Amino acid sequence: MSYSSAIRAVFATGVAVLALAPDAGMAQQAVDDKAEAGGNEIIVTAQRRAELLERVPVAIVALTSNTLEKAGVQRMDDLGQVATGVQINRGGSFTQPAIRGISTLTLGYGFENNVAVYVDGFYQPDMVTINGDLANLASVQVLKGPQGTLYGRNATGGAIVMETMTPSKVFTANGQISYGRFDDRRAQAYVSGPLNDQISFGVGAYYRSSDGYIRDIGADPLSSADDTDAAPLKNVSIRAKVLWEATDDLKVTFGYNHGFVEDARGIVYRIDKFASPALPMPPARADRRDTASLSIPADSSAKADEVTGKIVLETGIGTLSSYTGFAKRHSKSVFDFDGSKPFISQSKSTNIRQRTFQQTLDYSINAIQGLDLILGAFYYNDKLNVNDARTYSGGVEESNRLRSQYDLLTSKSYAFYLDATYLIADKLFLTGGVRYSHEKRRIAYFELPGIVTAIVAPADKSATFSSATPRAVLRYELGARTNIYASFSTGFRSGVFNPTAVPSPALVIPIKPEKLKAYELGFKTASSIFRFDTAAYYYDFRNLQVGVSVPSPITPGSVVQLISNAKKAEVYGIEGQVAVTPLESLNMRAGASWTHARYKDFKNATGTGLNSATGLNATGQVQDWSGKQMARAPGFTANLGADYSIDFAGGRLSMAANGSYTSSFVVSNPSLYGPLAGSALANRQRYRQKAYALVNAQINWTDPSDHFTFGIYGENVTNTRYAMTLSGGVFGDYSQGNQPATYGARAGFKF
Repeated sequence: MSYSSAIRAVFATGVAVLALAPDAGMAQQAVDDKAEAGGNEIIVTAQRRAELLERVPVAIVALTSNTLEKAGVQRMDDLGQVATGVQINRGGSFTQPAIRGISTLTLGYGFENNVAVYVDGFYQPDMVTINGDLANLASVQVLKGPQGTLYGRNATGGAIVMETMTPSKVFTANGQISYGRFDDRRAQAYVSGPLNDQISFGVGAYYRSSDGYIRDIGADPLSSADDTDAAPLKNVSIRAKVLWEATDDLKVTFGYNHGFVEDARGIVYRIDKFASPALPMPPARADRRDTASLSIPADSSAKADEVTGKIVLETGIGTLSSYTGFAKRHSKSVFDFDGSKPFISQSKSTNIRQRTFQQTLDYSINAIQGLDLILGAFYYNDKLNVNDARTYSGGVEESNRLRSQYDLLTSKSYAFYLDATYLIADKLFLTGGVRYSHEKRRIAYFELPGIVTAIVAPADKSATFSSATPRAVLRYELGARTNIYASFSTGFRSGVFNPTAVPSPALVIPIKPEKLKAYELGFKTASSIFRFDTAAYYYDFRNLQVGVSVPSPITPGSVVQLISNAKKAEVYGIEGQVAVTPLESLNMRAGASWTHARYKDFKNATGTGLNSATGLNATGQVQDWSGKQMARAPGFTANLGADYSIDFAGGRLSMAANGSYTSSFVVSNPSLYGPLAGSALANRQRYRQKAYALVNAQINWTDPSDHFTFGIYGENVTNTRYAMTLSGGVFGDYSQGNQPATYGARAGFKF
């Protein structure tokens, strides 16, 4: 029996066990999980209603702001250190999450992740601005597995749901400043309180600036006199909310969010292997870790402004919620792809504008005995303009401009969904749901000549995609806070166009949508001091969208993103996490995940091979990736954390540490060495990262008044180094490492 057949058999057995679970008597009403949480209880909104974590038949990592702080989680990049089976990676400028081996390898403006990110109920399509630091957060929920029914578009891998602080009816204020290695300066503050009996407000602000750890070696690589910071970091965010409690049944929240992110680490390319003979030899070219040699400064920055409105109305039979949001974003991308001082290949896109409108309506009905029902609708309209994307050869002066490209990418979609949980017998619940999604995508582009006068013909194409994504779940309540469940769920990611000019408009062909069927068996239990959950899963993936960077067929020396569909992929695994509070002052948590993720049928992949005869890369090579490990899908990951506090010097001393382990995995490019590399290497994947472990730690002391806190922290205290970017192209293999060990001090207050 094959692995997939065995897993399906296990799933079927689980369903049968649940269906035959002993009937304890008369059916009872579903427990109202909207009561205020207390003790060790955690309330989540994974099913678009407030429920106890252990009663939700979905694998979830639920993190409070307190847990995030004690685990040393500062950025979205850090979530993988505390969430089992989760990787937060980078593709160039773009943040790309992976859950259980499901991630996107399509990168560029106009693409979206297949792990959906929501902030305060609003979908975040931009992969650049979500890279900001985590500030002013109340909680983070990582929902594993396809969330196609309730969260819809682009949630084949799962969803990351973030909630920021809600305005308070009493005055509160807190803030913190810190200073760390690489001139890392951070400051944040939050103020909330009432304006009158009905209106309250909350305002949070965050600022961070750092020189970064990557050094441009300058014109003279043997001297540090003209060295500069190659990838400085800056992050600014402002979040404001006004809550109007018009009546006991009507609440209206207005929000404004501003964010700015500058982080070029992912596009500071360092050619360190198989370099093209067109490049200078080291030391004229940077080839050591944490160095760069750029002909133009790298710039990956984005700012976003978003206004939101949320209306919640209690109707007597349920809760009607409306989410209305509009956002505009402006991004820049400037990079030197050859990673050397000579002006060989540069790209500048400094005017990328995006406008997004979204509207969601949810009606959660709980007036029917034994039934929880959700009806919903979603509308989304996104327009992205790439104005004057330039490529250069021999310098960035206008006289060296090869050509300019102008793009328009639009996406209009709507969806309707229904999800119901019914108490079919004592302690036995059946959930069924379905979502219908319809999406229309359009691409239009034209080019203007520079040095190159032969430009491609303009194109204007559109395509429509639609899908129904059902789910079904059986859950049996073994005890008050102990449940077992078996689920079937589906996910859908819309088709997309390659946003790159091609020689003929006839070649502008949409990429097929990706679809996922998922089977899962799970167990959850919790008490006042203990929490444990585990899940086994099997995914059947069709038409996975995979993108790689290849030489441009139009502009020699530049690269483009080429996307194709992996016909079949398969993922299965098992995971578990546990949290224990043996003492009031001691919290411990641990988790582990084993994942087997493979492309099953991908014979026409485009990869970067190696020509062993010349010692150079063979780009654009047709390869067979069938049976190979999917990108960002390490076989084993684990995390371990603890925090402990004691009375000290009249105040309270708190100590916390968190460690994580990741086995070897493909970072972002699953390419093989290929047939030109010789039989011993031909079928091996090239761009693999070795296993590594990370440790964060901190010590804080709070004064007797409980108003002021002082502390020190260390991130990556073991100075573990791994490749944040690892791939290859026409100029050679390139990489850039993660941040080395950092440390600093902080001071904070709260009232």
